Parts: sequence; C-alpha cells; structure tokens
Amino acid sequence: MLGKRSVTLYVQDHCAFSQIARQRAEMAMTGFDHVAFIVRDLTLARADGVSVTAAPTLLLPNGTRLTGTPSVERLRQVLAEAFGKEAPMANKVWYLERNRVFHGVPREEIERYAHLFHEQDYSAKEIVFSEGDLGDAVYLLKSGHVRLFRSTEEGKELTLAILGPGDVFGELALFKQTHRQTFAEAVDAAHICAASIDDFSELMAHRPELTMMVATEMAKRQHDVETRIAGLAYGSIKLRLLHALRHLAREHGQALADGEVRIPIRLSHQELAQLIGTSRETCTVELGKLQVAGALRVDDERCFIVRPDRLEPSALDRLVSKVFPRR
Repeated sequence: MLGKRSVTLYVQDHCAFSQIARQRAEMAMTGFDHVAFIVRDLTLARADGVSVTAAPTLLLPNGTRLTGTPSVERLRQVLAEAFGKEAPMANKVWYLERNRVFHGVPREEIERYAHLFHEQDYSAKEIVFSEGDLGDAVYLLKSGHVRLFRSTEEGKELTLAILGPGDVFGELALFKQTHRQTFAEAVDAAHICAASIDDFSELMAHRPELTMMVATEMAKRQHDVETRIAGLAYGSIKLRLLHALRHLAREHGQALADGEVRIPIRLSHQELAQLIGTSRETCTVELGKLQVAGALRVDDERCFIVRPDRLEPSALDRLVSKVFPRR
C-alpha cells in the first residue's frame, strides 16, 4: 500500500490516540503537496503486505516507522528526511493560532496583528536572554524546547522549567519585571516568535482575554516551580527524579504503544540533575536503577521513554523520603 510519494497511517476505530495522530499528521503534511496521505484501518495491514501490530502507526517510504502520537514538529522533520527536502516552515499565523495564549481569538484578528511578532531560530544551548537583561519582549515558543534557569552564588544552575511548543515565556515583563531574573536557553533547535512589551500590551488592551490567558500560564508555571522547590527541600533524590520524569511525560510526552511515553527532549544527565537539584553522578545512578526496574529506557535519539505507571513512588519510597529527605 505504501508508495514512493505517500505515507500511510494505520488506525483503529474509537481509539483516541489514533484520532490525535491523524490530526497531527494532517497538520504536518502542510507544504508536502505532492505527497499522498493515506489512512487505513489496522486490520488491513496484513492485506497491504506490511507488519503493523499497534495503532496508530505511521509508515514512510524510506522505512521510517512512527508509533504513537509524535508532535507536529517531529512529523515534519521525518517527512522532510523521507522526501529529501527542507521541512516547510508553517507560516506565522498558523503557529499563533495554535498557541494556547491565542486560544479562541479569530483567525482574522491574528492575521491583523501577526506583523507584531518577529521570528528567530536558536541553536541548541544558545541563550535567548540572561539574568539582568532588560525585559523588553514576550516570547512564544513555536518549535523546540527552552530551559528557564537561575544561577546560584556558587555558580550552580537550578532549572525552573522546561518549556515546549505553545508555551509563552518572558511574560513577567508585561506586569512588573523591568530586568530578567532568570536565564532562558534553547535545549535543542528552537524557533521562537517575539513581540515587544509595548506591542503585546497594546494587543492585550484590544483583546482583554489575552491578559487572562497569559495570567493563567504564569499561575500554572508558578505552581509547578513552587511544587518542585518544595520537593527539593523535603523529597529524596529518587522521589524528585520520579516527579520530574512524570511531569516531563505529562507536559511534553508522546504516547507510544503498551503504555510507554516518549519524552522528546534530549536532556543530558547533567541537565536532568539540575532539574532535580543533585549531582550528575547521583542522577546517573538513579536513572540506572530505573532502567533496571523497567521504568525507563533511552531510544536511538537519546530521548527518554518511560512507563508512567512504574514511576509512581512506593509506600517504602515515601517513608524513606520522610526519614532521610535529602538522600
């Protein structure tokens, strides 16, 4: 069934993951006008001469096989690789429409104000802004991931959040912050839209619901940070790691077969250690224990694949954390 200029998605009826995979694949196909997108029921795979045992599964002519619900950005990347071309960049309006901050704003309104946002690519480890910089812009993350962190007096880095596509950051400057209190760094290749504080403030004045959406994002991030800080103070290293992996899977995860979730962020052991407030060596030891327990594995792209049901702390873990909170 698979042709040289086609991709095939095998799905199952009444499967929520299949519906999500189809929606994302259709969005990712934008710009691949000469590639056919075929949707087939999983029961027809054998008749098509292919071995597919789980739905949703996407098959590409170069042999690439994606199971689960990869992000639109990931799909566009593999499509570009399969058909030997640069991944077409969706236009600015397309991304803004899908940003949580602009949820419910009519497309014609977004088109009217899209010129206020300026796009820029950042490479992995490139700093978007630094502590002490003037807070003169608001950023919308279109693709890739960004790490927000602070540097301690001892020179250690404490990661506050890992952001993904659709997230807004630098928004405190809209309300009170004249200078940045954190660093923002691209974790991997990131494409970011930025608008000046003045322009975004004018936009919020015109569309008051944007103020509520930005405030909601701020409150959510503040809650996540406070929860993590409390865990750093009172939770054991194992509990902090379990919590961090569950949070990353929930916020950024791609559902795979058999209950596994892929975290599509290439976090080094050092970066994960900075997220849970421990040393790289200790983090590596704890990750090894989770791998032995079958709760975690690493794929060919060095991304973590976890089983959320095995990341729940046991009663013994909680007891040990109370008795030895920093171990």
